[in-house]
Amino acid sequence: MKKHQKAILALAITLGLSGALGFSSYEPAFASSTDEVITIKKGDTLYSLSKKYDVTIDELKKMNDLTSSKIIAGEKLIIKEATDIVVKKGDTLYSLAKTHGTTVKKLKEWNLLTYDNIYTGQKLLVKAPVIIEVKKGDTLYSLAKKANTSVEQLKDWNSLTTDTIKVGQKLFLSPSPESFTITVKKGDTLYSLSKKYGTSVAALKELNELSSNTIYSGQKLRLN
Repeated sequence: MKKHQKAILALAITLGLSGALGFSSYEPAFASSTDEVITIKKGDTLYSLSKKYDVTIDELKKMNDLTSSKIIAGEKLIIKEATDIVVKKGDTLYSLAKTHGTTVKKLKEWNLLTYDNIYTGQKLLVKAPVIIEVKKGDTLYSLAKKANTSVEQLKDWNSLTTDTIKVGQKLFLSPSPESFTITVKKGDTLYSLSKKYGTSVAALKELNELSSNTIYSGQKLRLN
C-alpha cells in the first residue's frame, strides 16, 4: 500500500467511515476571510442563487446557518466555504480553528499533523477532507463533475498517474493533506527544514521516501 493510500485509509478511519465516505458534514458556519461571499440583491432567492452558483439550497442554508429560506437584500451570503487556506504570519492552529469554526484537534487530524507547529506559507485543510469509495460505473470524469472540480485536480489530490480507478478504491474529492508541499530552495537541507517546520530528518525522509539526506533546489517535499 502506497503512502497516499495509507493516508486516505487513516483519515477515513479517523473521521469514521460513515461520515468520511461521501460528502462530509458542514461545520458551524460563519464567514471567514477565505470564504466566497456575495451581497444579496433585490429579487434574489435561495433557489435562484443555488442555480447561479451550482450549489443546493440545503448547502446554502447550512453554510449560512439559516433556519428558513428567507433572505434579505443587502445582507451577505456565503456561497462557497474555504476547504483549505495558506497560513499567514501570526496564524496558529488555535486562531485558525476559531476563525473556521472548528477545533485544533480536528485541524491536526485532517492535516495529519503530529505537532502544533505551523509555518507561514503552509497549506492547511480547514474542512474535513471529502473521501469516497469508488462504485461501479464511477469514472474520474463523473467524480470530478460531482465534486465540481477537474480530472487533473483529482489525479493530483490522489497521486494518480493514470485515469484508471477501481471499484472499492478510496479517493479524495477535495484537497488531500498529502497534496500540500514545499519547494526546496538553495541552501536548504533536511536538517534545516526539519528545524524550521518542527519535524525530524527521519520523518521527512520517510514521508518523501528518500534513501539519503540529499535534496536539491526546486524539489517538492511533503511536510504533513
